[in-house]
Amino acid sequence: MMQKAIDISIEGHLASMKAAKPGMTEYEIEAVMEIHLQTPRRLEDVGYPSIVGSEYNACILHYVSNRKTTENKDLVLADCGAEYQNYTADITRTFPVSGRYTNEQRVIYNIVLEAQDSGIVACRAGNGFKEPHNRAMSVVQKRLMELEIIKKPEEARWYFNHGTSHYLGLDVHDAGTGGNLKVNSVITVEPGIYIPAGSPCAEKWWNTGVRIEDDILITDSDPVNLSGKLPRKAEEIEKLMQTTTTP
Repeated sequence: MMQKAIDISIEGHLASMKAAKPGMTEYEIEAVMEIHLQTPRRLEDVGYPSIVGSEYNACILHYVSNRKTTENKDLVLADCGAEYQNYTADITRTFPVSGRYTNEQRVIYNIVLEAQDSGIVACRAGNGFKEPHNRAMSVVQKRLMELEIIKKPEEARWYFNHGTSHYLGLDVHDAGTGGNLKVNSVITVEPGIYIPAGSPCAEKWWNTGVRIEDDILITDSDPVNLSGKLPRKAEEIEKLMQTTTTP
C-alpha cells in the first residue's frame, strides 16, 4: 500500500515538473500535482496539505498558502504526497521553474543531495534513529563552511533547522520508537538548506530554499529508496523539465 501511494506521488511530481514554467502561480503547479494524485482510479485524497513554495516561500517550513506567481529565477520546493488505503507517501523535490538551475542554486542543491545520500547510507537496522540526521548535518556544516556561508559548524542550524527523518506509514508523521532503526520500518530522509533574504552571508545566496526528500525502507541489508524512481540529481531534473507537457 505504501509503495502504491509512493508510485502515485511520483507521477504527480513528474507531471508538475514537466508542466512548470515562469508565470505560473504556486497553486497552478499544486493543481497539476493534485490532478495526478486524486483521480478516481487512484485514491480519494492527498496525504497532507501540499507545500509548493517558490523563491522566498521555499525558505518557509510547512508553507501551504501557495499563492505566489513564479518568476524566471525562482526555485520551487514541492513537498507533496498521495494517500492510498490510509497509507501515506511523503516526497519533496526542488526544481528551477525556468528548467535551469543558476550556479548558486546548483551549488546549494548539490550540498543537500550529498547530505541526503549520506543520510540514506545510515538507514540501516541497528543504527540510531538520529544517525541519518547526524550524517546529513555533518555534510551541511562542512560545505557551508567551505562556502563561507557560516563560520562555525553550529551555525549550520540557522539554515538547516529541522530533523532529517520521521517515521512514515498510516500518517505522514507516523508513530515510532525513536530508538534504533528496525527492519521493515519506513522513514523519510529529507535534509534541507534555507537561506532567507537578510541572512548573514553573501546576498547571492539569499532566497534559496532546497529540500530533497525520499521514503526509505529499512531492511536486514542495504536501505531501499522506495521513491528512488523520481529523479534527484540536478541534471536529471533539468533534462526532465525540457520535456514539456500540458497540465
